[in-house]
Amino acid sequence: MKIKRVLTIAAVFVALAVLTAFGIFSVVPRTQAQDQQPPPVPERISFGMVGITAGQTVRVSVANTIMPNDENLPPGPTRVVLNFRNASGNLIRNRSGEVIRKAVELERGDATFLDLNYDELPPGPSRLQLRAVIVAQAPPVGDTNQQPPPVNDLIASTVEVINNRDGRTQFAVFTSPAVIRGFNPQPDPPLGE
Repeated sequence: MKIKRVLTIAAVFVALAVLTAFGIFSVVPRTQAQDQQPPPVPERISFGMVGITAGQTVRVSVANTIMPNDENLPPGPTRVVLNFRNASGNLIRNRSGEVIRKAVELERGDATFLDLNYDELPPGPSRLQLRAVIVAQAPPVGDTNQQPPPVNDLIASTVEVINNRDGRTQFAVFTSPAVIRGFNPQPDPPLGE
């Protein structure tokens, strides 16, 4: 009985020693404070559905509206990715099966566009319903305490449907215009004063 008790106590001490050893020597991940903010999160601009048919091209355009001498906004380029999606949200592909998309870093004042010509798509419906999507990421801000401005303050974008035969725009859709910094419109004075 004494031997059983001594063995039990010894087993407990061995178990405690093992647990203590693993507790002391186990690697505890250390955390560190971030010394800078994470990069800006990309923002998505989605247009409503438009339809195109044979002989038409849809164009999505985007312009970086930051003025070259504007010191209040980040100096780097704005990264944009342009693409088109069908009514189910799937990316539209050309006849080769490649996704129709364009990725660009727009410097201040630069613009770009992406065309989708109905006649260059795989055979499908006589009218294709689609929407243009722009994913934009603002340039990083140098000051770690400052948030980057919203992308809508940095870019202006449009979607237009063009007639391939004569190059005329059938119609165009605009996103809300970029905010013009420092512009404060005043109402017209009442008539008769």
